[in-house]
Amino acid sequence: MRGRLLLLCAALAALACSAPVYRGQGLRCVGGDWSAGVSSAGPGPMGSDQNRMMGIIESYMGTPYVYGGNSHDGIDCSGFTQAVYRESGFEIPRTASAQAEFARDVSPSELQFGDLLFFNTSGGGISHVGIYVGNGFFAHAASSSGVRRESLANPYYAARIVGAGRVPGM
Repeated sequence: MRGRLLLLCAALAALACSAPVYRGQGLRCVGGDWSAGVSSAGPGPMGSDQNRMMGIIESYMGTPYVYGGNSHDGIDCSGFTQAVYRESGFEIPRTASAQAEFARDVSPSELQFGDLLFFNTSGGGISHVGIYVGNGFFAHAASSSGVRRESLANPYYAARIVGAGRVPGM
């Protein structure tokens, strides 16, 4: 197991990762050029379930950010991901770090629509989460602007991505 974790971090280091972050399941690298690994990978929604999830995501676009919020009146990042998954028929934990523990690790080259993306925006581990929507973009509740679509090539997020995960059953 330790060898696998070292191999994973070495592979991520090759993608220009910097400091490791504890995620509860081993080390993950912060930063790196994820945009290079996903810019043309992972198409948008395919099939009725994914189209339904995209409709749910779109229904939250523009919802204002409210810390601890979990509705169309105001929502935070993990409340957004939890609400989208709940409305799609999946139960996931409430916080970004608990969602990271719950999800199965996914490498940049394996990203698919609906995967969770985890970020270290505070310097203390996973503190932000969004949903991959395909073609190098993700949807999230930004504290500065509410629910929006964002590119993984955005330097702020590219430097802070910690990893990705797939919800069991997706």
